[in-house]
Amino acid sequence: MGDPLINSRSTKPRTVLAWVVVALLAGAVGGLAAAPGEWYNSLNKPAWNPPSWIFGPVWTTLYILMGIAAALAWEGRRTRAGRVGFLLFGLQLALNALWSWLFFHWHRPDLALAELVVLWVVILGALIAFRRIRPLAGWLLVPYLVWVSFAGVLNASIAKRNPGERPLSVAGPLSQGVAVADCAPYDGPATSIFLSESSDIDTLPPAPPYLQLIIYEPGARLSARRVEFGRVEGGSGIALRCQPGGECATTNRGTVEFGAPQEDGSLLGSYRLTFSGDTVAGTFRARWSSRAAICG
Repeated sequence: MGDPLINSRSTKPRTVLAWVVVALLAGAVGGLAAAPGEWYNSLNKPAWNPPSWIFGPVWTTLYILMGIAAALAWEGRRTRAGRVGFLLFGLQLALNALWSWLFFHWHRPDLALAELVVLWVVILGALIAFRRIRPLAGWLLVPYLVWVSFAGVLNASIAKRNPGERPLSVAGPLSQGVAVADCAPYDGPATSIFLSESSDIDTLPPAPPYLQLIIYEPGARLSARRVEFGRVEGGSGIALRCQPGGECATTNRGTVEFGAPQEDGSLLGSYRLTFSGDTVAGTFRARWSSRAAICG
């Protein structure tokens, strides 16, 4: 006779319900960061990457199985296997949620991959410990381990395909004033830029200045192409590029560097940004100003 899921004298329905809720709540913590957005959509992903809609139902099913497994093993919580198993079970829930934040919120596929390896080992340990208490409790974690194995291969592929995926760095001097670029393109194919503080800078907490970088095609005017940096904190930020017609894309891949001041007080700089495999690069000459100005 197989091991019953719930109808055991030592496994009550409310115990199953409680552990399922715990598992789902832990998943919800990770889910706060896991909604695919423009950054995720811009990544270079393998052809076998599952569609985004699959992940929700799969993870919900796995969290329910996790909860049932924990409920079945609860009767042996005071044994050595139980103590180890529930310690590892709680740890894997935390690591599971952390992975979503590393990958989707902090945009670090490399760190997420390293964390996923640790998560896999912890899940395996919990599976072995639960199986010693009740075999079915261990078997119910097998689909979870298989899915995390697949997720690890997918994570590794994405990290390999996007080697430059790291927070956007903004180096060099920043000014509390407004920086305005010369309107003429600099150094041949380079584009001109317009840097300014945000219009609502007073509503933001103290931090390095908010920068806005608008890149023009040579000879074009304001609507040609625009790249904006969100508020820059700790040397990182987000860039937004808008094409004619209003279509926009975001990235946090690339660099913007400001060189030493020139004799005329201007700054030479360079930028290199990647949007869905399309690299935008160039140089610029900027000068500091106490007031905003529109070039074009």
